[in-house]
Amino acid sequence: MDYERQRMKTSKRLYKNYRIRVFGFGWWFYILLAAVLLVVLTILCSSMDRASRKLVIFILSLSEYIILRIYKYSLKNIRENYNFYNELPCYLCNQSTILCMIGALTESAFVMSYCVTAGFLGALLAVIMPDQYNQNQLFFSRQAFGFYGYHSLLMVTCLSFYTLKIYEPVPSHALGVMAMIFLLACIAHLINYVLRKSGLHPQANYVYTYFPENIVFQKCYDLFPVKVLYMIPIMLGFGAVSYVMLVVMKLFG
Repeated sequence: MDYERQRMKTSKRLYKNYRIRVFGFGWWFYILLAAVLLVVLTILCSSMDRASRKLVIFILSLSEYIILRIYKYSLKNIRENYNFYNELPCYLCNQSTILCMIGALTESAFVMSYCVTAGFLGALLAVIMPDQYNQNQLFFSRQAFGFYGYHSLLMVTCLSFYTLKIYEPVPSHALGVMAMIFLLACIAHLINYVLRKSGLHPQANYVYTYFPENIVFQKCYDLFPVKVLYMIPIMLGFGAVSYVMLVVMKLFG
């Protein structure tokens, strides 16, 4: 009886206190969950016709967008400093979710190449270097389910264009990926500028065009501290990695 009581106390303590740390067990849980989901999805959908496979990707995109909005809406009950204007779909991963839906509907090679490379890399970067609020987050919390669950599903959706054979890799598309990243950054910077100047959101910092919050972006900012222009080396880095990804995918496609 004492053993059972002690076990229950330990379980409750773990439930209340267990946190997700990068490269820790909780972190790997979401990464492996995404990998398993991608494999299972690929196997189950391999016999479907092209239209059905596109529909699967669209449903995945729509589902993760709904999860994202529910998660963002719930933040007003989690964060004391909740600001509606800080939850607009302007971040790189949010943009990728919308572009995944567009890619599934239009089959635009340009959009799909962006999702497969930059969308996946952006989601992966988010979970490898989470923002300050999501570092050391409780495993059993809405914040963890929303942040890590959403980004894990986004990685699956982005790669599904390739694994479900909707997008055929073209290495030269990496140039378009670089251009699109910078275009989206400029749009986000314009939104930041308007929100800051209008007073609606004085700290608006979508896509971190004013000030970065992770160590990689910070290094670039320190080297080239001219607001949004520091995104240029990041854009080039994403383009280079995207090119390598597309070459590898083409070789194994």
